[in-house]
Amino acid sequence: MTPRKRILAALRGEPVDFVPLCAYPGLLPRGETERWLRNEGMGFFHRIGVVNAESRHVTTTSTTYWEDGRWWVRNTVSTPVGEVTELLRTGGGYGTSLRCEFFIKRLEDYRVLEFMVKDTVYSPCPEAFHEAEKTLGEDGAVIGNLGYSPLQQMLILWMGPERFAIDYFEHPDEFFSLYELLCRRHEEQYDIAAESPAEFIEYGDNVTADMVGLERFQKYVVPCYNRLGERLHAKGKRLGSHLDGNLRVLKEAIRDSELDFIEAYNPPPDGDLSVREARECWGPKSIVINFTSSIHWRPPAEIAAHTRELLEHAAPGTGFIISVTENIPDPVWQESLSTILRVLRDYGPVPKGSAGSGRA
Repeated sequence: MTPRKRILAALRGEPVDFVPLCAYPGLLPRGETERWLRNEGMGFFHRIGVVNAESRHVTTTSTTYWEDGRWWVRNTVSTPVGEVTELLRTGGGYGTSLRCEFFIKRLEDYRVLEFMVKDTVYSPCPEAFHEAEKTLGEDGAVIGNLGYSPLQQMLILWMGPERFAIDYFEHPDEFFSLYELLCRRHEEQYDIAAESPAEFIEYGDNVTADMVGLERFQKYVVPCYNRLGERLHAKGKRLGSHLDGNLRVLKEAIRDSELDFIEAYNPPPDGDLSVREARECWGPKSIVINFTSSIHWRPPAEIAAHTRELLEHAAPGTGFIISVTENIPDPVWQESLSTILRVLRDYGPVPKGSAGSGRA
């Protein structure tokens, strides 16, 4: 099988020749080892937006500057009803940044964000998806992406944990006015996503139970999954979410949702839910784990043993993918990924509940 066919088959719960190993395109440095990994069957998990968003009366300006030995970016969103700003510290792994200031700092900022949401015009962008598939070819799978669900968008992009917690309890009128507006506008995106060329679509939600909690997850996040899932299932498409935090207290809510696959899930010791528990709870849902980041630093024999353990915990059945969704430190990525791939190829098609020969 090609990497593309292997990844898509695993997402569908269909048989594969061996459990797929894949990575986001920016997380696999080019070179001799990368070429060997791809020749041996490692592929890419490439997420592409399926909805274009355009604002007619909103402008965004960015200022980049150097201060205290770091690069910073200040983004200013200007609307007819006011301005909001955010501050990002850049230079993180694989081009990431850290939000140090969020758009919503005071109650007046809600009015600006609401104007921005109302002013946005959504439209299909199938050309971008088709071009990504054409470029990637059989080297991996292209997955449709919708960004964050409404509550997670507010928490992660616009408010941050402290403001989110305060306003949720102390300023519910402003908080839920914005949330409900986002939900209404997302309904428009659901229809566009359902008509897109993508078979698999996911919310990039970065959910962790530590912040969201079971009650809020069930009341405000799962309903969005279910409404989108119903639209997608009617068109023969499948829904996933990027759930990369602690999930133990959320596992039954995830099970009962319309999600078809869980992506970027972190097993112990990094997360709090074992693959065996997840498999037993989630049943036929496909699981795309982020290979346990802390294990990359260990000797090859321990990496191989952990990989076999993951496979045993995923038994029995199909619908299991090992992925790289976080950057691996330069000193260890070559040996670690080579070891994982050798174990997967040796182990064979389906997690069986007993270790393979473990050649690594």
